[in-house]
Amino acid sequence: MRRYFVLTTPLIALVAIGYQGFVYAEEAADPSTEAVTSADFALVNPAAAEKDDPLFRHSTYPAAWTASQQSNRPILVYVSMPNCPHCVKMVERTYELPEVERLVSSSFETIRADRYTHAELVQKLHVKWYPTTILVGPNNKVLDVIEGYVESKAFQRRLQTGLAASTTQTQTR
Repeated sequence: MRRYFVLTTPLIALVAIGYQGFVYAEEAADPSTEAVTSADFALVNPAAAEKDDPLFRHSTYPAAWTASQQSNRPILVYVSMPNCPHCVKMVERTYELPEVERLVSSSFETIRADRYTHAELVQKLHVKWYPTTILVGPNNKVLDVIEGYVESKAFQRRLQTGLAASTTQTQTR
Protein backbone atom coordinates (compact mmCIF):
# COMPACT_ATOMS: atom_id res chain seq x y z
CA MET A 1 0.00 0.00 0.00
CA ARG A 2 2.77 2.42 0.89
CA ARG A 3 4.63 1.73 -2.37
CA TYR A 4 1.43 2.48 -4.30
CA PHE A 5 1.08 5.81 -2.49
CA VAL A 6 4.72 6.76 -3.13
CA LEU A 7 4.45 5.93 -6.83
CA THR A 8 1.11 7.65 -7.48
CA THR A 9 1.69 10.87 -5.53
CA PRO A 10 4.12 12.38 -8.09
CA LEU A 11 1.79 11.34 -10.91
CA ILE A 12 -1.17 13.07 -9.27
CA ALA A 13 0.94 16.19 -8.72
CA LEU A 14 2.00 16.24 -12.38
CA VAL A 15 -1.58 15.88 -13.56
CA ALA A 16 -2.69 18.69 -11.26
CA ILE A 17 0.09 20.97 -12.49
CA GLY A 18 -0.89 20.31 -16.10
CA TYR A 19 -4.37 21.71 -15.51
CA GLN A 20 -3.31 24.93 -13.80
CA GLY A 21 -3.43 26.96 -17.01
CA PHE A 22 0.18 27.96 -17.42
CA VAL A 23 3.54 26.64 -18.55
CA TYR A 24 6.67 27.23 -16.50
CA ALA A 25 9.50 28.91 -18.40
CA GLU A 26 11.98 26.10 -17.77
CA GLU A 27 9.55 23.54 -19.21
CA ALA A 28 9.52 25.29 -22.55
CA ALA A 29 11.55 23.84 -25.37
CA ASP A 30 14.73 25.68 -26.34
CA PRO A 31 14.23 27.02 -29.90
CA SER A 32 17.83 26.20 -30.80
CA THR A 33 17.23 22.49 -30.18
CA GLU A 34 13.82 22.26 -31.77
CA ALA A 35 13.09 23.24 -35.35
CA VAL A 36 10.05 25.50 -35.08
CA THR A 37 9.16 27.42 -38.19
CA SER A 38 6.88 30.41 -38.52
CA ALA A 39 4.39 28.11 -40.23
CA ASP A 40 4.32 25.88 -37.13
CA PHE A 41 3.71 28.88 -34.92
CA ALA A 42 0.90 30.12 -37.16
CA LEU A 43 -0.81 26.73 -36.98
CA VAL A 44 -0.59 26.50 -33.20
CA ASN A 45 -1.37 30.14 -32.58
CA PRO A 46 -3.67 31.55 -35.28
CA ALA A 47 -3.77 35.03 -33.73
CA ALA A 48 -0.02 35.32 -34.27
CA ALA A 49 -0.44 34.68 -37.98
CA GLU A 50 -2.23 38.00 -38.41
CA LYS A 51 0.13 40.85 -39.25
CA ASP A 52 -2.27 43.60 -38.16
CA ASP A 53 -3.73 42.30 -34.93
CA PRO A 54 -6.35 44.87 -33.92
CA LEU A 55 -6.20 43.85 -30.27
CA PHE A 56 -2.42 44.05 -29.80
CA ARG A 57 -1.66 47.32 -31.55
CA HIS A 58 2.03 47.79 -30.81
CA SER A 59 4.92 45.57 -31.84
CA THR A 60 7.44 46.96 -29.33
CA TYR A 61 7.30 48.13 -25.73
CA PRO A 62 8.79 51.58 -26.54
CA ALA A 63 5.99 52.15 -29.07
CA ALA A 64 3.36 51.14 -26.49
CA TRP A 65 5.00 53.35 -23.86
CA THR A 66 5.07 56.37 -26.19
CA ALA A 67 1.39 55.84 -27.00
CA SER A 68 0.67 55.47 -23.27
CA GLN A 69 2.31 58.82 -22.60
CA GLN A 70 0.15 60.48 -25.25
CA SER A 71 -3.13 58.78 -24.29
CA ASN A 72 -2.48 58.50 -20.52
CA ARG A 73 -3.69 54.89 -20.67
CA PRO A 74 -1.89 51.97 -19.02
CA ILE A 75 0.00 49.37 -21.04
CA LEU A 76 -1.13 45.76 -21.28
CA VAL A 77 1.74 43.39 -22.11
CA TYR A 78 0.58 39.89 -23.06
CA VAL A 79 3.55 37.50 -22.90
CA SER A 80 3.22 34.15 -24.64
CA MET A 81 5.38 31.60 -26.36
CA PRO A 82 5.10 29.36 -29.40
CA ASN A 83 3.39 26.00 -28.95
CA CYS A 84 1.90 26.95 -25.57
CA PRO A 85 -1.64 25.53 -25.39
CA HIS A 86 -2.61 27.77 -22.47
CA CYS A 87 -1.46 30.85 -24.41
CA VAL A 88 -3.67 29.90 -27.35
CA LYS A 89 -6.57 29.19 -24.98
CA MET A 90 -6.10 32.60 -23.33
CA VAL A 91 -6.36 34.40 -26.66
CA GLU A 92 -9.25 32.33 -28.01
CA ARG A 93 -11.38 32.07 -24.86
CA THR A 94 -10.57 35.29 -23.03
CA TYR A 95 -9.04 38.04 -25.18
CA GLU A 96 -11.26 37.42 -28.21
CA LEU A 97 -14.55 37.63 -26.29
CA PRO A 98 -16.32 40.85 -27.33
CA GLU A 99 -16.60 42.31 -23.82
CA VAL A 100 -12.92 41.67 -23.02
CA GLU A 101 -11.80 42.88 -26.44
CA ARG A 102 -13.83 46.07 -26.01
CA LEU A 103 -12.36 46.74 -22.54
CA VAL A 104 -8.79 46.06 -23.65
CA SER A 105 -9.08 48.10 -26.87
CA SER A 106 -10.66 51.12 -25.23
CA SER A 107 -8.61 51.24 -22.04
CA PHE A 108 -5.06 50.02 -22.74
CA GLU A 109 -2.11 50.41 -25.06
CA THR A 110 -1.37 46.80 -25.93
CA ILE A 111 1.60 44.71 -26.98
CA ARG A 112 1.91 40.99 -27.52
CA ALA A 113 5.40 39.87 -26.51
CA ASP A 114 6.76 36.49 -27.57
CA ARG A 115 9.23 34.78 -25.24
CA TYR A 116 11.86 34.47 -27.96
CA THR A 117 11.36 37.52 -30.17
CA HIS A 118 11.00 39.85 -27.16
CA ALA A 119 13.47 37.98 -24.94
CA GLU A 120 15.00 41.09 -23.37
CA LEU A 121 11.60 42.52 -22.39
CA VAL A 122 10.46 39.15 -21.02
CA GLN A 123 13.63 38.92 -18.93
CA LYS A 124 13.27 42.48 -17.58
CA LEU A 125 9.67 41.76 -16.59
CA HIS A 126 10.78 38.58 -14.77
CA VAL A 127 8.20 36.41 -16.53
CA LYS A 128 8.26 32.86 -15.20
CA TRP A 129 4.91 31.45 -16.39
CA TYR A 130 3.16 31.46 -19.74
CA PRO A 131 0.90 33.10 -20.55
CA THR A 132 1.41 36.20 -18.42
CA THR A 133 -0.41 39.51 -18.70
CA ILE A 134 1.31 42.52 -17.14
CA LEU A 135 -0.40 45.86 -16.59
CA VAL A 136 1.96 48.84 -16.50
CA GLY A 137 0.88 52.36 -15.63
CA PRO A 138 1.76 55.41 -17.73
CA ASN A 139 4.41 56.15 -15.09
CA ASN A 140 6.08 52.81 -16.00
CA LYS A 141 5.18 51.11 -12.69
CA VAL A 142 3.77 47.58 -12.72
CA LEU A 143 0.13 47.63 -11.62
CA ASP A 144 -0.65 43.91 -11.81
CA VAL A 145 0.84 40.62 -13.00
CA ILE A 146 -1.69 38.03 -14.14
CA GLU A 147 -0.06 34.62 -14.57
CA GLY A 148 -1.55 31.70 -16.46
CA TYR A 149 -4.84 31.21 -18.22
CA VAL A 150 -7.62 33.25 -16.63
CA GLU A 151 -11.32 32.99 -17.48
CA SER A 152 -12.96 36.07 -18.95
CA LYS A 153 -14.98 37.28 -15.91
CA ALA A 154 -12.02 37.06 -13.53
CA PHE A 155 -9.77 38.62 -16.17
CA GLN A 156 -12.13 41.57 -16.62
CA ARG A 157 -12.17 42.17 -12.85
CA ARG A 158 -8.36 42.18 -12.75
CA LEU A 159 -8.21 44.60 -15.70
CA GLN A 160 -10.72 46.94 -14.07
CA THR A 161 -8.76 46.85 -10.80
CA GLY A 162 -5.58 47.67 -12.73
CA LEU A 163 -7.35 50.55 -14.47
CA ALA A 164 -8.54 51.92 -11.13
CA ALA A 165 -5.00 51.70 -9.73
CA SER A 166 -3.66 53.48 -12.80
CA THR A 167 -6.23 56.25 -12.48
CA THR A 168 -5.44 56.90 -8.81
CA GLN A 169 -1.68 56.94 -9.51
CA THR A 170 -2.17 59.38 -12.36
CA GLN A 171 -4.40 61.71 -10.33
CA THR A 172 -1.92 62.01 -7.45
CA ARG A 173 0.89 63.41 -9.56
